[in-house]
Amino acid sequence: MRQKLASIAQTLRLPALCVLCNQFHKNHLAVCSDCVRFITPIGPCCQYCAHPLSENKSNPICGKCIKKKPHFDKAYIAYQFEEPLRELLHQFKYHNGLHLKSFLAHLMLHALKETTPNQCLIPVPMHAHKLKQRGFNQAALLTQYLAKKLKLPYDLGSCKKIINTAPQASLNGEQRKNNLKNAFTIKPIPYENVILIDDLLTTGNTANELALTLKKSGIKQVSLCCCARTVYE
Repeated sequence: MRQKLASIAQTLRLPALCVLCNQFHKNHLAVCSDCVRFITPIGPCCQYCAHPLSENKSNPICGKCIKKKPHFDKAYIAYQFEEPLRELLHQFKYHNGLHLKSFLAHLMLHALKETTPNQCLIPVPMHAHKLKQRGFNQAALLTQYLAKKLKLPYDLGSCKKIINTAPQASLNGEQRKNNLKNAFTIKPIPYENVILIDDLLTTGNTANELALTLKKSGIKQVSLCCCARTVYE
């Protein structure tokens, strides 16, 4: 019921009830401007993977990317995967919290400031079996919303996941690297530059493998945009 009321309020542009503090507000998103301040920004970050850097670091590249640059060229991410954003993303993905879509996409727009008309948005695909279980691909929903706001083209069908891999969270580091090999297939895409869209960046292995597959198909530049990223010590 609460999700339905939130969706109605957004559609009719009525005052909305903040999902965090339960107070009415007028910005028509699921979270009020006061509660947004509790979401942790990334701040200065690696130019490739968007991992936070210390403010006094002169080289804008993290240690991991210095050792081995990812196959994607840049990550656009503005916020850390911490509470309360962690809970909002879990509600969106695992508890059918579709009323949170516009708010989460709004956070992604904070990071996407360098897009150009020749870029195409592509959601990180889900295997058909997992898509059937969940009922929707959260990355595809975010892609459609962002494409409309940014007036950019998007492609939901050219990139497929053909292997139903084990969940990355259940594997160790070495297993994660091999888990996704040859998991994706790409049809011809009439763009040289694409932006992959997903809700969360953790190890980056999924985005890395997908970017490699895209570049092998002829794409010249692959960027990545997520709502949040996991921060490691």
